[in-house]
Amino acid sequence: MNIVRKYIAPLLLAVILLLAVRGLLVTHMRLPADVQLPGLRAGSHVLVSRTSYGLRLPGEAIWGYHRWGHRSPSVGEALVYTRTEPTPGGRTRTHVIAGICRALPGDTVWLDPVRRLILPGRTSPDAVPFIIPGQGLTVSVTPANATLLTRIMRRYEGTQAKVDQHGRIWLRKDTLTRVSTARDYYWVETAPDRYDLVPHDALVGKLIPLRLHRRDK
Repeated sequence: MNIVRKYIAPLLLAVILLLAVRGLLVTHMRLPADVQLPGLRAGSHVLVSRTSYGLRLPGEAIWGYHRWGHRSPSVGEALVYTRTEPTPGGRTRTHVIAGICRALPGDTVWLDPVRRLILPGRTSPDAVPFIIPGQGLTVSVTPANATLLTRIMRRYEGTQAKVDQHGRIWLRKDTLTRVSTARDYYWVETAPDRYDLVPHDALVGKLIPLRLHRRDK
């Protein structure tokens, strides 16, 4: 009994605390082999600070999404988020994705719908502005942004919005000229010139490089 109290109980407590810290505060991941973004090395080990943007509580499949605290990422910050997609069998699959935040709610990015490029500014005569949606913001619908807005309205905002070949958004029998969202979104670069509109709900945490020092013999 004394051995249990003196050695085994503290060891079990240490293991429980370690698992709690790993699961709630910080976790570890290895970046996929196809990562090609500045500052993110393919195959490298990183830590993810799960409290950076507010702590997502476990058990979302049971009692839904809950988060303690709220903070937005900064432009240029490396982060991790989740994206849920349906499978052919009618189930859903969750992907964990790393990327770099390039724009915040209310910021403007420039799209070239002719060449299908994202531009750093209005550097092309075909460039059109796209305001990143956010809670409390109203975004005007244009043929250039209608597909992007429809995608987040269906995936994250719980609507059955549709876009037609003329770049108009339809909700039920009405066309929308402006769109408001219930959550903040971030413009995240996931690969060179490839971007994703990520809601705050999907953010997991900030990426922290894990530097392993090798001892010279």
